[in-house]
Amino acid sequence: MFFFGTVKEWERHALFFLGKFYRMVEPGLYFYIPFVTRVLYRIDLRIITYTVPMQVGLTKDNIPVEVDAILFYQVKDPKACVLNVDNYHKATQLGARSSIRDMVGKSNLDELLAERDKIGKRLKDHIDEFVSKWGVTVISVEIKDVIVAKELEDAIAREAAAEREKRARVILADAEQLAADAIIAASAKYADNPIALQLRSMNMLYEICLEGKSSVVFIPTDKSMGAMPAFMGITSLEELMKKRLQEDSNKIEETDNED
Repeated sequence: MFFFGTVKEWERHALFFLGKFYRMVEPGLYFYIPFVTRVLYRIDLRIITYTVPMQVGLTKDNIPVEVDAILFYQVKDPKACVLNVDNYHKATQLGARSSIRDMVGKSNLDELLAERDKIGKRLKDHIDEFVSKWGVTVISVEIKDVIVAKELEDAIAREAAAEREKRARVILADAEQLAADAIIAASAKYADNPIALQLRSMNMLYEICLEGKSSVVFIPTDKSMGAMPAFMGITSLEELMKKRLQEDSNKIEETDNED
């Protein structure tokens, strides 16, 4: 007397004859002798998705973190996963948890936050190394979240802000240095060419007039050249008037002395 069974496309059935492994049954219809032949395991060959619960650990720089991940694994050798391990699902999942805690202890906090792809690949290789003997292969390990204590989050935020401020100050100092070098080079050219300086002054005057918010008074000075008026600020005008008054006062004193 024979019994029959069916195997789905994504399954394999482990058939045992008197307690001894006989064969893996392929998809389709099969027959077996009852009581003598038994199907003890049904193996799913599809990719298994396992959400690793939050794992608590200390990073390499002694910062407590909580890390969770998603593990994707698949059976490649059904016979090995039946004969080499008691429960390949449980063994693979517990191995993933242990590997994540171990990887946290070997990594800095910056690596956990910024290099999740690299850490996930290292975890995949590490887990795959010891589950391969069970006929299981790891497809991928994705780090979902890295949780740090609230106090440490504030400290990390301040550190990042200080780093950005540092870069901003360095860039500003470099810009000041470049501007100073450019001004020195320009002043050397203007020193050798007074007319160029005068033209630059007139261009500045033109730009001021375009704004329409300033009043400019032209005053002839001893630096006016080529019928081009030079302009002076209010402070310079005040100094010029004081100088004229002093000269007039000196002339009056000289006249009085002669008399």
